[in-house]
Amino acid sequence: MSHILDSTDKAILNLLQDDATLPLKTVAERVHVSVATAQRRIQALIDSGVITKQVAIVNPNKVGYGLTAVVMIEMERSNTSMQHRFERLMDAQSQVMSCYEVSGDFDFMLMVNAKNMSDYHQFTRSLLTYENNVRNFKSQFVMNFTKSGTKITLD
Repeated sequence: MSHILDSTDKAILNLLQDDATLPLKTVAERVHVSVATAQRRIQALIDSGVITKQVAIVNPNKVGYGLTAVVMIEMERSNTSMQHRFERLMDAQSQVMSCYEVSGDFDFMLMVNAKNMSDYHQFTRSLLTYENNVRNFKSQFVMNFTKSGTKITLD
């Protein structure tokens, strides 16, 4: 189901990406539509898959996950079924925040949150293995978050 976004949809999406807890009345006022229109538009954005999830974003340092790693994965065999198996495995891991299939020298890029180095080491030893079709991986550790977000600003 395709959804063509107009300026009202884009304004609603910009507001909700900043704060998905905004009351419907506030959203309607800020985008200059009725509450019923705002509610209908938001439901259409959800139904069409434009809005996929409404969540609270947690600061990893405040909840004991002080280590964030960017992990580049090189697969042993690059066939579709093995890649799908790896994607499903990563999707099931709570420590994996993001899993991207990428172009270039590596096949996947992961964003992984861990409690500490020992926790991360356990993650790599148990999952980034030959049994899971991983030939090689390279870890880079986040030293500081200059910007970490999820917003796609629509104009």
